[in-house]
Amino acid sequence: MKAQRFGLQHWLVSDVDPLELLPRIEQAAQDAELAEWAPGYETVLLRFQTRRSQNEVDDFLQGLATCGTASESKQHLLEVDYSGEDLQSVAVRVGLTEAEVVRLHTAGHYRVRLLGFAPGFGYLEGLDPRLHVSRRARPRPRIEPGTVAIGGSHTGVYSVATPGGWNCLGTTSTPLFRPADQENPFLLAPGDYVRFAAI
Repeated sequence: MKAQRFGLQHWLVSDVDPLELLPRIEQAAQDAELAEWAPGYETVLLRFQTRRSQNEVDDFLQGLATCGTASESKQHLLEVDYSGEDLQSVAVRVGLTEAEVVRLHTAGHYRVRLLGFAPGFGYLEGLDPRLHVSRRARPRPRIEPGTVAIGGSHTGVYSVATPGGWNCLGTTSTPLFRPADQENPFLLAPGDYVRFAAI
């Protein structure tokens, strides 16, 4: 684990699994005057309330080893209507039937690697390698919220209406972005687990 300065009060931590580090950061944040932290796929960006030296940041990171892991990850079950626009083309591309694609997708136990791209959009790891397909050659100008899709080695649910290039398998009625909930507008958080069930 190493940190490099990324602005006046910011430090980028690399060589780390953010999902392992985040619970420890949450426990130590107040004592360390840590104002904000943002996980990436393989990094974590820290913002302290005041400037910190390299030695101070290194000491903070070493101190995280003594912190226990915080609360358990949440488990989410999302019901999906598998009638997406790309279900048939995905089945053809991977050499399976549509029913087999649905079976493999619902058999997965996915972990939220990070939130990004759009508010509340979780990149879910754990997609069966047999369903790894490239993004669409031409992204759609609008994909509706609740659309369940796959792209590369990930699956996810579009949280807001947005352009997108992932392959649409179906839809869920569970909202992932709830802007009216000011305390917790996102259903998913890094480290959470997601299962899909066909309806």
